[in-house]
Amino acid sequence: MRDRKTWFSIHRWLGIGLGLWFALVGVTGSVLVFEDPIDAWLNPGLLTTADRGPWLAPDAIAARATDGYALGKVERIRMPLAQGEVYRLFIRTSPNRRVGSERIEAFFNPVTGALLGTRGTETLGLSAPYVLKTVYEFHRNVLLGNAGSNIVGIAGFLLLANAIAGFVVAWPRKREGLRRLVWINWRGNATRIFFDLHRSAGAIFFVLLVLATVTGSTLVYLNYVRDLVNVFSKVASFPTIPWVPGARDEPKPFGEIVAAVRSAYPDRAITEIHGPPGRASGYLFYLKRAGDEHRLGDTIAWVHPVTAQILVERSDRTRSAGETLMHWLFPLHSGTAFGTAGMVAMSATGAMPILLVLTGLWVWLRKRRGERIGRERRAARAAVAVSAAGE
Repeated sequence: MRDRKTWFSIHRWLGIGLGLWFALVGVTGSVLVFEDPIDAWLNPGLLTTADRGPWLAPDAIAARATDGYALGKVERIRMPLAQGEVYRLFIRTSPNRRVGSERIEAFFNPVTGALLGTRGTETLGLSAPYVLKTVYEFHRNVLLGNAGSNIVGIAGFLLLANAIAGFVVAWPRKREGLRRLVWINWRGNATRIFFDLHRSAGAIFFVLLVLATVTGSTLVYLNYVRDLVNVFSKVASFPTIPWVPGARDEPKPFGEIVAAVRSAYPDRAITEIHGPPGRASGYLFYLKRAGDEHRLGDTIAWVHPVTAQILVERSDRTRSAGETLMHWLFPLHSGTAFGTAGMVAMSATGAMPILLVLTGLWVWLRKRRGERIGRERRAARAAVAVSAAGE
């Protein structure tokens, strides 16, 4: 009983002290599970097109961005994967200045090559183009930069402790009570119903809440986790492309690089390209096939910009056990590891802290009110008894 009281105190005061935070981080995460479709719904003019037909090649789109519209240096290209989707190019507007250079995201119609619009990649706001970026930054660091990331990481571990404490408190002392763990007495008064909702929701979503908090806090401290995992299984960092350009080494045309990668991976679709390269780096390709866990695909390839040779591949057939663990962290956190069902489950898990905070607060306040009324009644009875004894 003493241990249960300790767990109950941990659960109660963490919930009271950080309940609002738990609710906000949960609901923002719930939204971000479906970030891409929500973004397209909010910004159909940027992220969707009614044109159907053959797509222009990525090198043609990149040329339009740099030469036709003079937007700057293309650093990344997010490819369309289905009719109605668009090219998304991430561009540095001052090609000769890395530090302090503005970066924008430009959207191109894949059929006509027309520029659909742009938005700043670091701009925050509540207007449609920027609201999800703001939600993401709040979820990641409460809009406080690196210091905020530490706050999020620590709060994540406290949420984990709160979930474990709540589960320990709710676990029945006898096996016969297991059914009540997920049972709601709808005929009881409001406080009883809210108590049952609080206990049942926490028990049902306990595993997913633990999974979300563990992976979320791990992603905050990714470098430290990588070093720890590396002790047991090698986790290689993203490699430096092993080539030194000679005087006559001229990169192949971008289109030939893309064609070479498609030939090397005929069963995978290119989802994102990083490049064109600098003088001592290559292209980086993300590739995806049916059943992949990561939203950009489970294969990453580094490509020699002069020979189009695949220099390094990171995929299921080349990853170490440690690299596989690191690769799974984000798919587990977002639910993409288990397809649409997993995403729906993780989105629902993100909404759970709101329910748990509201029901828990209601029960706690009603309990405090009942305790106060009880004390007042006992004091009144004691006063009456003293008065009677005096007479």
